[in-house]
This record gives sequence, C-alpha cells and structure tokens, in this order.
Amino acid sequence: MNHYEIEEGPGRWYYGLAGAVLVAGCVCFGAFLWQSISRIGENLTQVVVPGKSQLALPKPGKYTIFHEHQSVVGNKVYSTSQELSGLECSLVSKTTGDEIVLSPSAMNSTYSMGSRSGVSIFDFQIERPGAYELSAQYSGDQEGPEVVLAVGQGFAADIFKTVFGALGILFGSIGLAVAIIVITLIKRDKAKKRAADRYA
Repeated sequence: MNHYEIEEGPGRWYYGLAGAVLVAGCVCFGAFLWQSISRIGENLTQVVVPGKSQLALPKPGKYTIFHEHQSVVGNKVYSTSQELSGLECSLVSKTTGDEIVLSPSAMNSTYSMGSRSGVSIFDFQIERPGAYELSAQYSGDQEGPEVVLAVGQGFAADIFKTVFGALGILFGSIGLAVAIIVITLIKRDKAKKRAADRYA
C-alpha cells in the first residue's frame, strides 16, 4: 500500500501551489499597476492658470502639456470642460530668454488616474535642461475659469511600459499556474498507470 502511494506521483498540494501562484500574480499585478500609475502622476508637473509658472525641466527632449480637466492641486478640486477655448500659452527659457515653440499635440493622448484626468494640448522640444517660464492667459479681454495644466516627458512611453509590464506579470502568473497544474496531472496520471500495471 505504501509503495502504491509513492507511485502516485506529485501530491495534490501542487494544485494549491498553482492557486497560490495565481493569487500572488494578481496581487503583484495590482501593486505594480498602482505604483507605476502613481509614479507617472508624480512625474507630471501641475500648474494653475491663467498666470505665470516656473518649470524646472530636468532633461532635454520632447515634452507634452496636458489640460487636466479633472484635477486636484493642494486641497482644491478643479473640474472644467475638456474643451479648452481661448487660452493662449507661451514658454520662455529663463537662461537664454528664447521662446520655445509650442505645437498642437501630435497625438491625442488622454489619461485618467484616480481624481486626475487630462488630455494633451501642446508638444514642445528643448535642447537644454533648466528653468523655464510658462505663461497662459485668455485671448483679448476674455475671462475664463482657472484650469490645471500638467507638463511631463515620455508620458506615452511610461503608459505603454506600465500596461505591458502589468499584463506580463498577470499572464506570466496564469501561465505558470496552468503549467504546474498540467505537469502535476500528467505525472500523477503516469504514476497511477504504473501502479495499476504493477498491481494488476
């Protein structure tokens, strides 16, 4: 009898191991997604306009300006129309005094992170990192609401990395759990057949 139990192959606890792997994968998926999204949000510098704001841009390259139509700055909640009309923006290097060209955003990038939702409105390129001044005001004598702009670099790439990284964790854990179950089933089935042949 003892010999037959040994021949049964891997124990049923391997099924529990597969379940544990799946649960751990789901937990890691959620944690990775939450931390990555929080980090992306922290990399976006928020400014309230109309007015002038100082920006410290740490790297050369392409940046995007987003209109955060749903936002929180400090303890104040901002909720405005997604369509932004009549707001004119300019960006000037504090080092050289040169005006940086702002172009309509090439990609209609949007995001929603907790209490923050935004849409891209401008792209710009800088050659050197440093201090810049962002000015925004409504054209002419037009009055408009206070709105939140957010400035960031590599936003779309960060989103893709987050999504594919999270999916990699999720499907990787599912694949590993399925592999454990399948291998366990095959080995137990073979062991049972060997035992049945031996005691036939």
